Amino acid sequence: MEFAEEKKIETMALLNNEDHEYAAVLGRNEVLQIYKDDNGELLSSTEALTGSEEVKFGTLNSVVYVMINDEELLEKGHTLKLVYKGGEFSSTIIRSGQGPYVALHDSSEVFIESVSDYTLYIYDAQNNIIYEDIAEV
Repeated sequence: MEFAEEKKIETMALLNNEDHEYAAVLGRNEVLQIYKDDNGELLSSTEALTGSEEVKFGTLNSVVYVMINDEELLEKGHTLKLVYKGGEFSSTIIRSGQGPYVALHDSSEVFIESVSDYTLYIYDAQNNIIYEDIAEV
């Protein structure tokens, strides 16, 4: 994406939502949401990634992001679930090659406003919680 390249953001994942006319770019250190205003001008919002070095997660407007960069969690982790007011996002952890597992989720269908107060769970293959973190915004 040209806009991310101009901002010198190393793109880890991209979410393009044409229905709501925005895109989200997950970089190593931030998540960037790009959208057009009523006049068609291209605007952006940026949120620094939060959490530990091993697991970073959070929200920017209606976009939920997760980045897992911990070898043990990636090896043992099977499923992640992010639960927030109005909905939840679940994903099987699939990792191709080296590098972190990354996920972006558009929560606008279930929650129009910014997502807040959410809990991230990572489960092993036996469905035991091996990681839990709570964020209250």
